[in-house]
Amino acid sequence: MVHPRTLDTAGVYPPRDEWDIAAYDPGDMIDGFSAQDPSMPVPGDNRSPAYRWGATNRIRDHKGEDDGFDEIRHAWLHMRRSAQ
Repeated sequence: MVHPRTLDTAGVYPPRDEWDIAAYDPGDMIDGFSAQDPSMPVPGDNRSPAYRWGATNRIRDHKGEDDGFDEIRHAWLHMRRSAQ
């Protein structure tokens, strides 16, 4: 998927808005979430932005506190639900 405002493909981490998240590969997000040890930092540039976003979400879920991305997460969830 391409970000409609910037025409970027899924290559931006951290995400700037819900459209960056929508452009991430879902499989990479799941892989990052599943593989992430919540006590470790987010992987580096050797992983895709989608993988890193999945890892970020795993850490967020473990800590249970806003990591600065909650507003973007809520906007993305709203966008997904509205599209269904």
